[in-house]
Parts: sequence; C-alpha cells; structure tokens
Amino acid sequence: MKNKTACLVLSISQSIYAIFLLAWAISVFFTIVLLPEDEYDTGAPGVFYTILSYPLVLLASALGSWYCYHKLKFKTSYALNAIPLLWVIPMGLFMILLWKFGLSS
Repeated sequence: MKNKTACLVLSISQSIYAIFLLAWAISVFFTIVLLPEDEYDTGAPGVFYTILSYPLVLLASALGSWYCYHKLKFKTSYALNAIPLLWVIPMGLFMILLWKFGLSS
C-alpha cells in the first residue's frame, strides 16, 4: 500500500459520499416537486441541474482521486476527493432543516 492514511481517508470519505446518494435522491424529488412552472425562470433549472449532477461529480472525483493516489500525488488526490463536499454539505443542511422544521408539526 502506498500511503495508508491517504487510502483510509479516500475510502471513508467516498463511503460517506455514497451514503449521501440517498439524500441526493430525496433532494432531487423535492426539487422536482418544488420547481416553479414559470418558463422564464432561469435560476431554478440551474439549481436542479446542479443537484442532478452529483452522481457524475462523485464518480469523476472518485476516479480522479484514486488515479492521483496511484500516481503518488496525495495532495491532489485529497483536493479531488473534496469536490463532492460542494454537494454534500448543502444536502446535509437541507436534511437537517427538513428534519428540524418539516417533521415538527
């Protein structure tokens, strides 16, 4: 094994990212339901397609980070592995807010 710490960080973080695929599915459902029907709204479809791209970003990030790991570029591997956090953090906050305010009625 090239770097045990890097291997462990990549494995654990990508497992957490994979668990967030369930949160992603819920987010896509709510986005579809709440998407405005105004055909002139340019912001909502952009948000929808950004949310929809999470599995592709996750796959590209995972492949890139493991490729850099095998090329012994560990810092680049960490940086590529952190890209899905741009989706995971907002999804996590959305799930917390949904749990906190949506189920309290």
